[in-house]
Amino acid sequence: MYEERRNTFSLKDIILQLLLVILFVFIMIWLFPTKNYLKENFVGKDEVSSEIAMQLEGLYGRLFTDNIESMRDAAQGYFTNERLPKNVGDSVTLTLDEMLEKKLVLAFKDSNNKTCDVDSSYVQVTKMNDEYQMKVKLSCSDYEDYIIVYMGCYDYCDSDICIKEESTTTKPSTPTTPNKPSEPETPVVSKKYEYEYRLITQNTYSDWGPWSRWDTDKVTSNQLRQVEIDKRNELVRYETETYYVYENHTEYKTETVQVANGVEQVLVGTKVVDTKPAQGGTTSQKQYTNAIKNTTAGGYSDWSYRGYVTSQYALSSSNTTKYEYVSHKTTVDCSDVCKNVTTYTYKKYTRTYNSGTTTYSCPAGYTKEGSGANTKCYKYVTTNSGNLSCSTYGSDYKLSGSNCVKTVNVYKDVTKYDTVTVTVPETVTEKVAKTRKVPIYEKITYYRYRVRKQLTEAGVTYKWSTSKNDKNLLAAGYELTGNKRGV
Repeated sequence: MYEERRNTFSLKDIILQLLLVILFVFIMIWLFPTKNYLKENFVGKDEVSSEIAMQLEGLYGRLFTDNIESMRDAAQGYFTNERLPKNVGDSVTLTLDEMLEKKLVLAFKDSNNKTCDVDSSYVQVTKMNDEYQMKVKLSCSDYEDYIIVYMGCYDYCDSDICIKEESTTTKPSTPTTPNKPSEPETPVVSKKYEYEYRLITQNTYSDWGPWSRWDTDKVTSNQLRQVEIDKRNELVRYETETYYVYENHTEYKTETVQVANGVEQVLVGTKVVDTKPAQGGTTSQKQYTNAIKNTTAGGYSDWSYRGYVTSQYALSSSNTTKYEYVSHKTTVDCSDVCKNVTTYTYKKYTRTYNSGTTTYSCPAGYTKEGSGANTKCYKYVTTNSGNLSCSTYGSDYKLSGSNCVKTVNVYKDVTKYDTVTVTVPETVTEKVAKTRKVPIYEKITYYRYRVRKQLTEAGVTYKWSTSKNDKNLLAAGYELTGNKRGV
């Protein structure tokens, strides 16, 4: 026989059930007072007779027996075939703490209103040859005892495995409370039970709908709404920014310079250009001697200012040309491909190099003959005395000894300079403040969503069965809750 019920989970149901549990606990405390409560309020008073005290002791003993049987029944439902030990002699232990965690039983209270020891209380199943031995031990502050039952696949089992009808129980051990009367041995009676199964169903939903358009309105997700977020870097405004640049401009200044203004002849001496023998009552004869070799070293002239020159490259000086740096400026040339062009301004000076010369001269009184290395020197030697004269050679000849010598003035070209005032360009670099519009970007969050509908609501369905291994219910997804009821 099956019974079916369907519950849905809600906060209201949980709070209501919690209140019912608290109310039940207070009623149990009120109906069954603890030993300490009796000692503090009634021991030694005429209102409570010894007969009532004995009856309460029997009630506490029965409560202990019911608790240990609850552990046994819960363990029987828990230890299905896959949870039983496999080899002979192997054991599997389930503590009371584990049973509470798995919701197989509720917490046990003893006569002192204290919770029983969850670690020392346990159920232990050991594999025998043809069956299983189950030891159920409960340890509380007033009682501590255990029972032993056997399980197997017997002819009268409604499921794959059940408790043997003729179970053996241990004798109660000595109670932890002093002078506590012994509890009578309680035989375990075989009963017929129905076992509760539970099916937990989840919410079901339709397919997701289409996505909405992107929007900046914030949307949150839940079970019925799915949200996507896209953070975009977008232009929100422009701000004015001040920045500085260095600009070049040309300024002009005046300078006094020396400028060449022609060449003038300056007398630097005389030189003999011709020698002839004097005429007179004497006879002259050529007499030769070696020419004198005169060598002069080469050298540079003075620097001559040639004005200003400009170039797109840095100019280097040489031995005959000197560039004196004045200034430079950089401009942008976009005639072909835009590029920066730097123009340099220099003062230019030049000079000439006079190479060394080799000349040949004759000693005083001798006249040159020939040229270069073939130069020879000669003079006329008077062989007889008499008055000498140069009148036959012209007025340019003067008598010098026995020779007539013609001399001329020697001049040198000298550059003349004038002092003039000129305007000179100069490049000046200046720091200039400028403004510009700067774009400001910010992260903007966009949302879009899609929704679905809830088709069914989560819930729990309960059914009862006389079998602890109802294959039909298990195949349908049901599981044992641990609850049972007699039939």
